[in-house]
Amino acid sequence: MIRRPYGLVLGRFQPLHVGHMEFLNAAKLRCELLIIGVTNPDIRNIEFHASDPKRSRDANNPYSFFRRHQMIDRSLRLQGWRPEDFAIIPAEIANTHALAALLPPPQHMVVLATVYDEWGEEKIRRMRGHDFIVEVMWKRQMSERVTSGTEIRRLMSEGGTWQHLVPPGIAEAMQPRDGELI
Repeated sequence: MIRRPYGLVLGRFQPLHVGHMEFLNAAKLRCELLIIGVTNPDIRNIEFHASDPKRSRDANNPYSFFRRHQMIDRSLRLQGWRPEDFAIIPAEIANTHALAALLPPPQHMVVLATVYDEWGEEKIRRMRGHDFIVEVMWKRQMSERVTSGTEIRRLMSEGGTWQHLVPPGIAEAMQPRDGELI
């Protein structure tokens, strides 16, 4: 395994959960600085894509970029990551040309991906289209996922137990504050 100066991961983190933490920890082993690209950063303007149509539904995107940034930052710091280990950026996957302009040069970076469905394959195609090296860390069936944001949001709406599916210290960051939209 080649350890690169920069690694990039892409995810919605709606919300951050223990499956994401598995992904982030594995990705960090492959680079010096992990850039965490939060996709669908503007939850009011989300691109529909046929490979995963539910990604664009309002109900599936309840957390703003700011709240997702807070969840990721807090969780990584609680796990002992240092601020110089990671950077969190908005990553508009619908406009990979603009995203590529924000990132280190492709020869110094690797895009670290996991694949569970056609949308995972689509993200890989988009990044390779800008000459980024993409390393697929694993391919799994949807049934092999640790959990999903869909499952957590369902449990939250039904009053079920979901707190064990998010990293320690994150459950309270997921609650709205004083009428704030999450």
